[in-house]
Amino acid sequence: MVSNNGSAEIVNMEAARARRRASELRAEDFESIGAYLRAAREACGLSLEELSARTHIKTAFLDAIEEMAVRRLPSRPFAIGFVKVYAETLELDPGPVVARFKEEAGYAGPIDPAAEAIERPRRAEVAPERPQMSLIAVFLVILFILWCAWQITRPRPATTPFNMQGAASEAVRPADAADDPIVPAAPAAFEARLVERVEPVYPRRCEAAAADVESVEVAFNVTARGAVTGARVARSSNSCFNAAALNAARRWRFEPRNVDGAPRPAYDLRYVFRFERPL
Repeated sequence: MVSNNGSAEIVNMEAARARRRASELRAEDFESIGAYLRAAREACGLSLEELSARTHIKTAFLDAIEEMAVRRLPSRPFAIGFVKVYAETLELDPGPVVARFKEEAGYAGPIDPAAEAIERPRRAEVAPERPQMSLIAVFLVILFILWCAWQITRPRPATTPFNMQGAASEAVRPADAADDPIVPAAPAAFEARLVERVEPVYPRRCEAAAADVESVEVAFNVTARGAVTGARVARSSNSCFNAAALNAARRWRFEPRNVDGAPRPAYDLRYVFRFERPL
């Protein structure tokens, strides 16, 4: 049985042989420095992915070095640095490798303005798209916030009062008649049809200070499911009766009006509850 130490020694020996084979290669025997580096990598038994894991250089850049596809590489300093790290990882002398790469890539001399103008598009080609995506994300977030603000502040459409199904004696009036006195009005075309009605309970605690007839106008919305929401007192002749009117309105159920086959919510419906003194 081979021990773990023995296995490690075998692996180290194989790696040493691979590095020796790579060192025996001569760069001048290859048509480009990229082809030489590829042969050295393969002699070491490394794939592009394995070399990328060791050098922390993207496989796309390593492949561009081997193909001498300079336009697929980032700017000059980064490209030269990548080649140096590539050679050092394979235990090659980085000096001659970098010198030949600079010569073949046109990096032999100092950068002049014309060369710098050429390198800028290269950097743009390999630059990640994350900044652009970040700007798009920020724009979408701002757009969503503006939409939410518009939904909150936009005026709700004025709706016609609901049909009380025979309760013509009750006071129903449109939302735009807020300045009119609380008096009975004839029902108009409905936005929601009342299907379940709960009568308010006359609060005995209010009887002593109440007139013979007290009125509380309640404004409310109806959801697409027919439930009452947002009930509030629009006008009241005696605040002592407000709670009784609100409790009754919140328990009502409606059949919403259908628009294009879908139930439509109704907004700012109003109804006047009348409280007559018990005999």
